[in-house]
Amino acid sequence: MLDVNYIRANPDKIRNLVNIGRASNDKVDIDKWLYLDTQRRELLVKLDEINRKRNELAQKGKQGVDIESLKEEGRKLKEESTQLNTQIEELTKQWQGILDWIPNIPYEEVPVGTTSNQNIEFKAWTPESSYLPAEKLSGAEGSAASMPKYAVNSTKNFTPRPHWEIGPALDIMDLEAGPKVSGSRFYYIKKEGALIIMAVFNLLMKKLLQDGFDPMLVPLLVKERVLYGSGHFPGDADQIYKLENKYVEDNSQLYLLGSSEPSNFAYFMDKILNFDELPVKVMAQTACFRSEVGSWGKDVRGIKRTHQFDKLEMNMIIEADDEKAREMHEYLLSINEWLLQELKLPYHIINMCTGDLGYYAAAKKYDVEVWLPSTAEYMEVMSDSITTDFQTRRLNIKYRDQEGNLKYPYTLNDTGATHRLLIAIIEHYQTENGDLNVPDVLRDFVGKNLVSKNRE
Repeated sequence: MLDVNYIRANPDKIRNLVNIGRASNDKVDIDKWLYLDTQRRELLVKLDEINRKRNELAQKGKQGVDIESLKEEGRKLKEESTQLNTQIEELTKQWQGILDWIPNIPYEEVPVGTTSNQNIEFKAWTPESSYLPAEKLSGAEGSAASMPKYAVNSTKNFTPRPHWEIGPALDIMDLEAGPKVSGSRFYYIKKEGALIIMAVFNLLMKKLLQDGFDPMLVPLLVKERVLYGSGHFPGDADQIYKLENKYVEDNSQLYLLGSSEPSNFAYFMDKILNFDELPVKVMAQTACFRSEVGSWGKDVRGIKRTHQFDKLEMNMIIEADDEKAREMHEYLLSINEWLLQELKLPYHIINMCTGDLGYYAAAKKYDVEVWLPSTAEYMEVMSDSITTDFQTRRLNIKYRDQEGNLKYPYTLNDTGATHRLLIAIIEHYQTENGDLNVPDVLRDFVGKNLVSKNRE
């Protein structure tokens, strides 16, 4: 949530959010909000004055003034107070309804654009060439022309088969049992496939522990305030599964998480942190759930786009400083790159444009995408965002700076690893005869170098 004083002082910047594809004109009517805001503040001033007069009457009563002479005036003031409270409540509902749809202000270096084609790639890496020179980068995916045509970790040049063929053939993936058990977009990962994913999470978790991240085991069912606080409500409400609350304790309304980020940050809601506690660095590996509304009919084969998946999320709370946020943003990105380079997977990184930033809390976002030679396209595997104080205002998280002043800290979040990395590993480590080499850094955990159709 933006500071309302900032909105009042910068209405043109809020209007511009619509022009750059960041906000909906139907939801963010800043002129209406300013009108409601003025009316609301005027009524609040009147209410304060009425409350002051009522307090004066109460004091006169305590001082022995004839109560009967005060009753009529007290009754009128109470009626006025009731009417004003009703008007303020209705205005506040409309005022808040618009405020909830106003997204974070993008950083100045975020490309202006309304579609994904206007994202800007700024890094690309392959195991053979390391970082590609700047002249091979352009637009959203100019580096595609320089990406490998074949599986980079196989000994022969051949176009790899898609994961939905190799996985079932090796008996490490079952794409038919999931729909029988749960419906479309559910799946089973088994045997060495499950071990490979676990090994990836284990590799990253060791790195994060070395870097001082605290591991968390978090609730996967949360209340509406938590998802509102993280910026996922109201904008992403159609992506969230809501539980039927008939059998929920106290009839609470609970929602399934699409990321551990809301739970991680909500742990600190309504708290005041000391400056020496910053930066807060936490991580959680959890199951995640998404309805995928809007993508039905897309990526229906395999495990790329599913209703349930595992994810290791990294989150930070830092001091309220834009340059520090940029520094930590690059730091989180460096961890993403470290993991992909350890796995020897070709990738590029894009600076997301204003219209493709995603959920409303983001002020800047990088997506990290792995190259898939089977389809000659990039696939998102990681995401790295600065969310400034948007989430901490909603969650009421504060800290005392070095001078003792209370402030809202900044937050950052990063998708460290998901099941999609198994897709990339199958693409780049399969052999021509359909076996699967295990990446070197995962072999100790998996317990073998090769997954073969001819298991002994």
